[in-house]
Amino acid sequence: MTVIRIMAATFALSMGMAFASGAAAAQQCKHSASEYAQVIRHFESEAAKARMLADRNPLYEADVGYYTAALAAARACHRNVGPLATASR
Repeated sequence: MTVIRIMAATFALSMGMAFASGAAAAQQCKHSASEYAQVIRHFESEAAKARMLADRNPLYEADVGYYTAALAAARACHRNVGPLATASR
């Protein structure tokens, strides 16, 4: 399990986490939609853990902020590279 966390953290750091807006975010999205979905699942669980820890100890508030930002960036890239659903009949 630790190996998966390390891989997810490495993946997140390799994305650069410097997602500005517009074209800059589109240039940073270099992975597949399934990889972003996996990172989103990972960061959702880590964010929940960090929130529980932050309720007991305010020093973990920075972790909550980090996971929230990483989750937002991963979701933005997932939307950009994910399949487009059409309403064709």
